[in-house]
Amino acid sequence: MYTHIHHIRVRYADTDQMGYVYYGTYANYYEEARSESIRALGFPYKEMELNGLMLPVTRMNIKYIAPAFYDEMITVRTMICELPGRTNMRYTMKLLS
Repeated sequence: MYTHIHHIRVRYADTDQMGYVYYGTYANYYEEARSESIRALGFPYKEMELNGLMLPVTRMNIKYIAPAFYDEMITVRTMICELPGRTNMRYTMKLLS
């Protein structure tokens, strides 16, 4: 199993009026971490697309346990759980604050 660690600082624009990260923003954090995990393997996503390989997200399930806050440094751990098959690749991601 391949694991990649990506750090993100929560921006003001990512939060609601109470300073909590808006729930819809987490999908953006996961996408950023997924792209960076692929880049770290030596396959920038842009180059993959130019070569005709697309990796669309077809399913996402998020369990919210505790909020992240403005200016907090968060860590997204990306794990590739299944090696690429003919049609899919499965990731597990965990956000830690």
